[in-house]
Amino acid sequence: MSRRVRSWCIYLATAAGLFCVITTWGLQWALTSVIFVGVSAAIIATSIWAEEGRHAVRRIARLAFAAGLIVPAAVGLVVVCKLAGVLVVLMLVGTTPALTSLVRARRLAGDKLAGVEPQSAIPDLSEPSGQPSLNSSAAEPVRELKSLDDDALCLAWRRSFLLLEEARSAVERLSIVEQRQKYLDELHQRSPEGVAAWLASGARASGNPFPYLTDHQRRQAG
Repeated sequence: MSRRVRSWCIYLATAAGLFCVITTWGLQWALTSVIFVGVSAAIIATSIWAEEGRHAVRRIARLAFAAGLIVPAAVGLVVVCKLAGVLVVLMLVGTTPALTSLVRARRLAGDKLAGVEPQSAIPDLSEPSGQPSLNSSAAEPVRELKSLDDDALCLAWRRSFLLLEEARSAVERLSIVEQRQKYLDELHQRSPEGVAAWLASGARASGNPFPYLTDHQRRQAG
């Protein structure tokens, strides 16, 4: 299903679902459900993308608007159309880009990931000046992880999140995910308590564990 056709199917299904909601429960209930779902989605999205600041505002607004319309519409279709509504909702959910990418990635993992060198996803931590850069987009092999100090290792972890968001293929994403796991393993070997404290604090995929590592090291030194 092409993106344009799928978009039109979503528009039509959403309109039909909202019509079902209005005719079944009334306009006031429909507006209440749209606002409630939209606000809930905005709160959840804000907690996930809070560290991105103003750059995430537009994304959060789009997600809240879409969720506020689509979720009540899906409920309306299922309640009114029963099995037909369930099939429509499942078809649209099953063709979402995120889900199809995940399925495609798992399908490719068995035969293509073996030929990808995980080290290719290790970001180059240095600019020509020798100073680490969080915004550099290069992903070239560098020194072994054990030769990096804690600050550089944490920087590599944070930069790998940016690389993951910019990845254009499923194989590339899987390679970067594998490398991120190596970063976490190395951090855990150096400071299990520090990593545990970071995770317990509600660590984010783009978060910086370095303050927790240094805090634990200071306590040990004291």
